[in-house]
Amino acid sequence: MAWWRRNKQNDQAALPAKAAEGFGDLDALSAYVTAHGIRIVDPGIPLSAYADTAAAGDVWRTQPSVRKVADYIARAISTIPWHVYERVSDTDRRRVSGHPLAQLLGAPGPYRTPSRLWHGVLVDWLIYDRWCVQVLPSADTASGWELRRIPARLMHVLADDFDGVAALYLTDPHGRAQEVQSEGFLFDHGYANVGADGTSPMDTLRQILAEQTEAVEWRRQVWKNGARVPTVIERPADAPAWSATAKSRFTEAFNAFIGRAGQAGGTPILEDGMKLVTLSAFNPREAQDIEGRRLTDIEVASAYHIPPELVGAREGTFSNVDAFRQMLYTHSLGPTITQLQDVLNVMLVPLIAPGSNLYVEANVEAKLRGSFLEQAQLLQTAVGAPYMTRAEGRTVLNLPRLEGTDELITPLNVVEGGLASPRDTAPKPEDQQLPKAGGRLRLVKSGRPDDLGTAKEERQALTDALTGWAERQAEGLLERASAKADGPPDFYTLWAVSSPERQEQLAALLAAHGLRLAQVGAWEVLAEFNPDAEGWDAAVMEAWLVKAAASHAAQYEQAGYAAAADAVREDGDWRDNLRAGMAAWVTAGAVRAATAGTEALSFGSHDAAGASGLTRKVWRTGGRNPRPSHEALDGEAVALDDVFGNGLRWPGDGRGDVDETAGCNCSLDYTREGG
Repeated sequence: MAWWRRNKQNDQAALPAKAAEGFGDLDALSAYVTAHGIRIVDPGIPLSAYADTAAAGDVWRTQPSVRKVADYIARAISTIPWHVYERVSDTDRRRVSGHPLAQLLGAPGPYRTPSRLWHGVLVDWLIYDRWCVQVLPSADTASGWELRRIPARLMHVLADDFDGVAALYLTDPHGRAQEVQSEGFLFDHGYANVGADGTSPMDTLRQILAEQTEAVEWRRQVWKNGARVPTVIERPADAPAWSATAKSRFTEAFNAFIGRAGQAGGTPILEDGMKLVTLSAFNPREAQDIEGRRLTDIEVASAYHIPPELVGAREGTFSNVDAFRQMLYTHSLGPTITQLQDVLNVMLVPLIAPGSNLYVEANVEAKLRGSFLEQAQLLQTAVGAPYMTRAEGRTVLNLPRLEGTDELITPLNVVEGGLASPRDTAPKPEDQQLPKAGGRLRLVKSGRPDDLGTAKEERQALTDALTGWAERQAEGLLERASAKADGPPDFYTLWAVSSPERQEQLAALLAAHGLRLAQVGAWEVLAEFNPDAEGWDAAVMEAWLVKAAASHAAQYEQAGYAAAADAVREDGDWRDNLRAGMAAWVTAGAVRAATAGTEALSFGSHDAAGASGLTRKVWRTGGRNPRPSHEALDGEAVALDDVFGNGLRWPGDGRGDVDETAGCNCSLDYTREGG
C-alpha cells in the first residue's frame, strides 16, 4: 500500500470515525485513503515522529537559548552575498552579474530582500532540519523569476522505500494538502532514522530545554511571590487559642510587610512568645540558576557546532575569540554554507540557466576580511606598492573629494624590477643591531652576562627607546601630513603606506629589549636556586618573546592610528588636533613599555623557575599605587602551572585584560613544594 496519495480534498478528520465503523479488509481501507488523499504513516514508524511541527515551531518563541544560537547562525549566513560565475575554462572564471540567475539571487522577489529570505530558510533548517523554497515565474522582477519560501511547518519530504526523496507534501494555511513533484522547488533535509523528513535538533535537546523551561517557571513563581525567604511563625505551645478574629487581624497585619504591600521590607512586630523561623529551602543561589542558564546556552551552541564564546555563553579571551571568529566561516558554518551552495547549483542553476557553464558560489571572503592593519599589510605586500589613491582614502573617511587626488602615488623606492614593496626596506630583525641598555647582549647557557643591567636600568632603557622611536614616527607623520596645504590629509593612505614597516621596526625593538629583561628576571631566580643555570638556555625564550613583541607592536600601532584618525575628525584646526593626538600616542609609549617590560621580566623568571624544578609561585604587589585587585593578591601562592585569582599566569600576562596588565609593576617569588 502506498504511503501517500494525491487529492485536492484532505479529510483526515474523518479517518477515526471510518476506522471506528470498521473496514472489511485492508483493501477497503486503502481505497478510502486513496480517495481522500490522507497521509498514512507506515506501521513501522511511530506517530510521534510526525508530531514535530507544533513542538519545534514553539521553541523559537519560548526558548531564549535556541533563538540566540539559531538567529546568530542565520544572521551570519544569510548576509553572505551569492555570486554567479561562468566557467570559461579549467583555469579561467568570469563573474556574471546581468544574467537572470544573478538577478534572481540579488532580488528574489517583489519587496523581498535576499538576506530576509535566506534568514527564514536557515531558521527553518536549524529548527526543523528541513527547508523548502519554490521557484516561480514572475512578471514583477527583472529576472522573470521569484523565490518564495515554503515554511517548514507546512511541508514534509516524502520518501521511497529506501528513504530517498519521492515527492513533497505541502499544506496550505487553510489545511488543504497535496503531494507535488520536486521539480520547481529548492529543498534539503537532514538525516532521519526512517524517512527523509530530517530530525529536528529540538528532539535531541528536548530534555535540556524542558529543564530550562521548568527553571524559568520556578523563577517566575519565586519573583511573583516576592522572592521572600521561606519562613514560618511559631507560637508557644502553651499560648491560648486564637479566635478567628484575632488570627485574621494578625494575618492582615503581617501581610503588609511581605510581597508588594505598602510596608514591604519593614520589620513586623510579633506577639509575645512568637518566633520567626527560617526554613531550609532552595533559592536561586543554591539552585545555581545562572550556571544553569549558561549551561543551556553552551549545550545548544555545541549542538549547532558554534563556539559558545561567540554567543556570549562562555567567557573568552581576546586571542581565542579572534581565533573562533576566523574559524566560524570554515569549520563551524562552512559545511552549512557548502550544503546550501550545493542545492543552488544542483537545483536552481539547471532550472534558470539550463545547459550553461554557470555556477553559484558564496562570497565567504566578504566575512573573513581582517582588521584595517591586517588588510593594509596583506594587500600592500600582494600588489607590491600602494593600492589606494588619495581620493579613495578620503572616501573611506567620508571627506569631500579634492582635485588632483585621483592619481596613485608610488614611492620612489618602489619600481618595476626593483623592490617588490615598500616593506622590503624594513631591516630584517636578524640584521639589526639590537637596542641595548649597555653593550651587546651575549646569549649564554650559564653565567649572567656582564653587560646586563638591573631591572630598573633595563626598564628605563626600554622606555627611552620606545618613546624616542615613537617621537620620530610622530614627527615624520606630522611632516608628511602638513605637506597637504589645502586641507586635512587622506590619513588612511598616509598611515597605511608606512604601517607595515613601522610595525616591524617596533616589534624588533620590543623583542630585543624584551630578551634583555627576560634574562634579568631569569637570573634573579637562577642566582638563588640554580646558579649554574643547569637545564636552562636563554635562547629558548626568544620565540615566545618575538611573538609577544609582535602583539604589543600591533596593539600600539592600532592605538596610534585610532588616535590620529579621531583627531583629524574633531572640530578645530586639524593640524593642532593631529599634533595633540600624536603627542598622546607618544606619551602612551611609556605605559606600553612598562607593560611589556613587566611581562618580559615575569616570563623570564617563570621560565627559569620551571627549568630549576621550582613548583610554587607567589604574587608580590609592587608600585606606589597598585590596583586594588593586585593589592588583594599580595602573597597569594599557586602551583607553577596555575593562574592567580585574577586569571593571570604572571604580572603583565598578555592573555589578560588591559585593566589588569597596563603599567603593572608587580613581581613573582618562587619556592619548591613545601618550601
